[in-house]
Amino acid sequence: MTGQVGCAFGRGDGVGRAVVLAGRRRWSRCGAGRADCAYTDSGVGPTPCRKVIGKTQSLVQVRGADMPITSITIAPLPIPESLAGQAGADFTASAELANLVSCLLWGNNDFWVSPAARLEGSRANDYTATYLWAARDGDRHVGRALLELSLQDNEQNGYVFVAVHPQYRRRGIGRRLLAEAEALAGSRGRTTLQSWSEHPVGFKMEGQAMLQAETGYGSAPAASPAVRFATSSGFQLEQVDRCSRMPIPADAGRLIGQVESAAARAAGSYRLVEWADSCPPEYLDQYAVLRQRMSTDAPLGELDYEEEVWDAVRVRHKEENLKRMNGRSLVVAVQHAPTGDLVGHTVLEWFPEQPEVVYQEDTLVLRAHRGHRLGLWLKARNLQRVAESWPQGRRLYTWNAAENSHMLDINLALGFAPAGDEAAWQKKLPARPEAG
Repeated sequence: MTGQVGCAFGRGDGVGRAVVLAGRRRWSRCGAGRADCAYTDSGVGPTPCRKVIGKTQSLVQVRGADMPITSITIAPLPIPESLAGQAGADFTASAELANLVSCLLWGNNDFWVSPAARLEGSRANDYTATYLWAARDGDRHVGRALLELSLQDNEQNGYVFVAVHPQYRRRGIGRRLLAEAEALAGSRGRTTLQSWSEHPVGFKMEGQAMLQAETGYGSAPAASPAVRFATSSGFQLEQVDRCSRMPIPADAGRLIGQVESAAARAAGSYRLVEWADSCPPEYLDQYAVLRQRMSTDAPLGELDYEEEVWDAVRVRHKEENLKRMNGRSLVVAVQHAPTGDLVGHTVLEWFPEQPEVVYQEDTLVLRAHRGHRLGLWLKARNLQRVAESWPQGRRLYTWNAAENSHMLDINLALGFAPAGDEAAWQKKLPARPEAG
């Protein structure tokens, strides 16, 4: 196997783009493909993988030679009411496998998600239906597949996430898991599958063959296990996002200068509005419009994706779900002074279980209001709030389409550096014969 150790094809569990989905930073690597290394960055680097491997497995065992397999079984994994009992133990084992695979890929715990948070993100709701499968060798969880189906919009799509323990790769387990998810998606009338794979910057070796995205921007290492699995399974590389990382707290003097400069330029025309965790009622409907526009205003290449349907109820659902996952958020919105309309926003999320890590979620400025440095103003001000609200934060991650040069330039100005890429894959499912 070249490069990645136990990569995941896709991600999920309702945890959103930031907390798995997806990577990461400027780092120093202690050996390509090493599962037992830690990244360092002036003393604030990510912690090594031992957190998710646990006390009963050594790193050598995790990365060891091929193990004999007796009988691999694949079956649906019910989403339990709680983590208690056997159903909860099975869900926890599946969640720990997802964390292990992510940790071995990145060499750190920055995208570790607790089983409790994964459970909250997987619960049935009005917007997403989630299905899980487990591959087992006896009692041991060695693979998992997750399928998410949108229920209010994009009902042509299924979002699939497959992970296999590195000791059990290249035995057809991933293919069998994917087949289960594809069959269910097709039976629910879905015609397109989408997924994502992650590729840390350290795996782009000189002279390595790269697969170009259909957008013409960005690429993924052709020899990586995730890319081989995706292409051999009929997926096409539609788009690549750059994952970037910056150390925090950010330079206070630089942020002050950026905020003051942008504020002076916007004086009389725009003002900032801020909140934490819950949108004030007077802005709720306008904020829903921004969330809806965000779903398609960012570059999507040829990914089959329609504008999401957002209203005040969905905003509150999103906020409550994040709270149940023990997450927190900071939002800064920009208001057009003459009309009182919200015309842009940015969102940061943080989880006390991972206190050193902060995730950048949405940033949007409506097209009619671009060209005034509002995006930089929004993001710089929210970075100031991180130091005030989450002083434990040491690393911030963000993702942007490789073709989104404007936002990438803003991130560079703020202090981000490339950390890796996230490849977006798409597969058209064969048409199902009509009954009768």
